[in-house]
Amino acid sequence: MSTTTTPKWIFNKELSNLIGKYITVITTTDKYFEGKLKTYHPDTFDLCLTNVKKGEEAYFKVFLRGNVISEILISEQPFDLQALANELRTKLNLLDADVKIFEDARMVQVLNKVKVSEKGVEGTGPVADRVRVVFDEFMESLEEEEEEEENY
Repeated sequence: MSTTTTPKWIFNKELSNLIGKYITVITTTDKYFEGKLKTYHPDTFDLCLTNVKKGEEAYFKVFLRGNVISEILISEQPFDLQALANELRTKLNLLDADVKIFEDARMVQVLNKVKVSEKGVEGTGPVADRVRVVFDEFMESLEEEEEEEENY
């Protein structure tokens, strides 16, 4: 079995995709911690959260041992790489082969030159500039959708 398809590898990949996202951790003693996942230990699943709320209390940073974690809840929807790739293909008139999705790296590559992730566009030149315009429009539309959902 390939190391990229083992359950442990897949689980670690999913957990690493949550770094920088707000999560809720429920412990085995039924305590709730809400905060941004800073990092985790891939073998023990110890977590480090920042900007943490525990009920009415607030903490700058909290470390939780993996053996006391009962549940991890994610309220933020993950960034949709497929939707971004489709938008880039449509707006820039590109072929499927021109826009590649790399799920493991959580990024899209355009024309083997420009890298795009939820953090932004990496690259320079006219292609990167055009990709940046499409990316900015895509992110604005996501923000508008989130605002509309909050209003309901």
